[in-house]
Amino acid sequence: MKMFQPKTMQESIRPMMVANVVVGTGIWTNKRGRILNITYSVIIIATYCFLMKMSTDYLETYYLHKVNTLGNFTFQAIFYANVCLTLCFIPCGWLRRKHLKAAMMRIMMCEKTMNQMGLQKNYRKLYMNQIYSLTFIIIIFIVFVVVNYDGMFMEETPMHIRLIIMIAANYPLCLLYVSDASFLHWVSYSKIRFEQLNNLLQRMLTTTPDSPQHKRVLRMTNLWNKTGTTEPQPDSRSKDNTETMRAVKQVHLELIKSTRSTNDAYGIQILLSMTISFVFITSLLYYAYSIFWLNLSREVFRREMVPVVGWILFYSSKILVINHMCAMTTIEAANTGDIICELYEPSTTKEFRAEIRDFTLQLIQNPLIFTACGFFNLDHTFIHGVIGSVTTYLVILIQVGDLPSGGKSNSTSRYNETNFTISDSLFTTISYT
Repeated sequence: MKMFQPKTMQESIRPMMVANVVVGTGIWTNKRGRILNITYSVIIIATYCFLMKMSTDYLETYYLHKVNTLGNFTFQAIFYANVCLTLCFIPCGWLRRKHLKAAMMRIMMCEKTMNQMGLQKNYRKLYMNQIYSLTFIIIIFIVFVVVNYDGMFMEETPMHIRLIIMIAANYPLCLLYVSDASFLHWVSYSKIRFEQLNNLLQRMLTTTPDSPQHKRVLRMTNLWNKTGTTEPQPDSRSKDNTETMRAVKQVHLELIKSTRSTNDAYGIQILLSMTISFVFITSLLYYAYSIFWLNLSREVFRREMVPVVGWILFYSSKILVINHMCAMTTIEAANTGDIICELYEPSTTKEFRAEIRDFTLQLIQNPLIFTACGFFNLDHTFIHGVIGSVTTYLVILIQVGDLPSGGKSNSTSRYNETNFTISDSLFTTISYT
């Protein structure tokens, strides 16, 4: 069986486009496609609002009866937060069309120039990466739903109510997964292209451990003493290198601009996603801490902890994966500056050195930085900040919550009285954040 071989950029991004259309955030360039997409998205929003209205009628009776008030509050807050994200992300899919259109125009210019430079398109790799990502998302989504299903409902919950609440609670997860995967696809695309440009520049390097730059300077000094000039004789290779450097400079700039457009397209989504992830990681960790102070049977403890661990992994993975991929792409784009500095040698021609100076100035004026609508940068520093902030707020909540410090509490009344302090502290911390 012959495997599908995408020949254009539009064909290579088809899996991600189909996935976005299915969840209601598809992007189409022609007028007819936009009308159909908006109509389909409106139908999804209306259907979801209907299911959400029915679900809210059953939440108090059948859904998430946890061992304390804090647990009920936390998981219901997650439910309603995902509802708000759903109602926000779908319209954002319509609004991001302008930014993605600008990004695609610049990407097509880059693809044309890189094709002329003889670099591989790697459309097949981009296509398969999307297939692998979507397959991984489906597997993780199924595992997540199955693991959490046991702790979501009371035993007497009717099957039709279970189905309604399952759809209302898990559709936002599917939407969040696909939205994050779409953003990461464009980040990964930029990283691959920057790697290709850097590999091309590295092949131009002539400096080796046996022939470092300071030895070349000595040879240039000897040439000056013998001939009175240090200007090398122009050859075809020097001319080709100059043209290559000029082309790489142009493609690098267009890639940075296209990546910025993509970042702007997903900026609101990233801002909301990162903020909510931080808040709920802190809340879930505190709820997990509070469970340890209750005398629960092994079965009840498992039912309580499994959903907590699942949601913590879900929100933590969003922060780790998105920020790590953005950081690696930023580093790859910045590595170009190190390579061209090594190419700046006195043995090269004036034209080649002039291109390197212009390229260096371009890198200084146009750094690649991923942001969440300009509020904070997406990189490894943000991961460190989240870890430190979660730890700080968790310690504050533990101290203010006045949980017993030794042994598990046997007094139910004492714990119920503590719940008011816990809930008030949590509300105060979330509002401050």
